[in-house]
Amino acid sequence: MGLIPSIDDRPLHLSAGGLYNGMVLLVDDETKTYWDHISGVGVHGEQTGQRLRRFPIRHTTTRAALARYPSLEVVLSEPGVLAKMYGLFFSRRLVGTKGFFPPGFRGTMGELDDRLPDRIQGLGVVVDQEACFYPAEHLHRPATVELGGRRLRVARGEDDDVPSAEPLDGKERPFQLYTRWYGFSFTFPGCAIYQPRA
Repeated sequence: MGLIPSIDDRPLHLSAGGLYNGMVLLVDDETKTYWDHISGVGVHGEQTGQRLRRFPIRHTTTRAALARYPSLEVVLSEPGVLAKMYGLFFSRRLVGTKGFFPPGFRGTMGELDDRLPDRIQGLGVVVDQEACFYPAEHLHRPATVELGGRRLRVARGEDDDVPSAEPLDGKERPFQLYTRWYGFSFTFPGCAIYQPRA
């Protein structure tokens, strides 16, 4: 999901403002409000409780995007020296589903939801106020599910292998993001966890 950085048609300039529950908090220059970068909700400051508007983003791979849009121009930036060093040191720890918490992350977290391993990856989907986490290990076969009164097809893309929840009612795609369990469960406490039928 993308966030539209404005409240009451007043533009906001967002940047990283700190960490909370192991996730980046955004802060705006205009009101000094801190924003949850997943839900778009103001969590501290003048705009506490307000929500930035969201819009769906379709994640894909470069290969699939170029196949779909042959004239697409791909732009890459050259990483700085620190980014290269970080990549060399931490890249092995970040690969796969186990993941890695950098120093200091744990100290920003509240009590973890232990229904799943904290760093397991999956697709988090929210329809209205109903949230469900689909662990990556269960996304190898397509599933038709109902969430928030809507029927969705949850599957990996045929051309890019990227998981998504596509609506079967022809309406807009629901809020969704591929994320780690700890981040989704902190943002949507008590959310459901998908279990495939036997």
